[in-house]
Amino acid sequence: MNAALSLLGRAERITRSCRQAVVCRQTAAHVWGLSVLSVPEADWPVEVIAPAHLAIPGCVTYVGEPPADDVTDHRGVRLTTMARTALDCARSLPRPEAVAALDQFARRGVDMEALWRRPLNSWRLRDTLSLADGGAASPRESWLRVVLVDGGLPRPITQLAVPLAGGRHAYLDLGWEPYRVGVEYDGQEHHTSPADRRRDAARREELRRLGWRVIAVRRDVLPGQIAGLLRHVADALIERGWQPGPEGTVRVLRQIRAARRGTARHPRRRRSS
Repeated sequence: MNAALSLLGRAERITRSCRQAVVCRQTAAHVWGLSVLSVPEADWPVEVIAPAHLAIPGCVTYVGEPPADDVTDHRGVRLTTMARTALDCARSLPRPEAVAALDQFARRGVDMEALWRRPLNSWRLRDTLSLADGGAASPRESWLRVVLVDGGLPRPITQLAVPLAGGRHAYLDLGWEPYRVGVEYDGQEHHTSPADRRRDAARREELRRLGWRVIAVRRDVLPGQIAGLLRHVADALIERGWQPGPEGTVRVLRQIRAARRGTARHPRRRRSS
């Protein structure tokens, strides 16, 4: 297999030469246009579903034959449909990455309710599907939402619109309107230049004057500083009136302790935004 070919090119060549192979999982998601790969695409293998007797060089093969309704053609590649790819990613990926993929599929019009109605036979899969939200603007925002929800905090609204003077609106990545608390991910792409920082500061000062507390999350917080993030956001919500109750408080504290232990076991790794 020509290593110089893009992942799309390799997928196209494989499905053209082997009619029984169907591109699936993250490779299919990539072909559909999603940001789902954890390594450069040149290093990512083509993932296919194929019968057991086939040995396809350059592929990771999952034995099986998907139903005809779950197979289509896109960009010259035979692959699983968007809905089936979303479901496969939800099944196979770690929870934050799975939700990030589902969010992207939801933005592209995949009906999450229809996926929920399939015979899934898995409470964990249904729980992951329930977290999908097409309002997330980037995978990192999706991961941030998963951290907060799994940390025991109330589920935030994505792209929460806050009215400003003159008919304008500020859109918070994540927010809880009853408590006037927002959380925003300051990724590398849109928040690094001096102009970006000045614009963010002016916008957040305007929100502060309107009674909002906005917590900015730097890209190095995930995954290395999750415990501190959970405590910071939980404290802000409680100060603004959130009442988690005894059981809710215990859950949040348990998740904070677990995050601290996880950080100790897994030293922080650098990731791109």
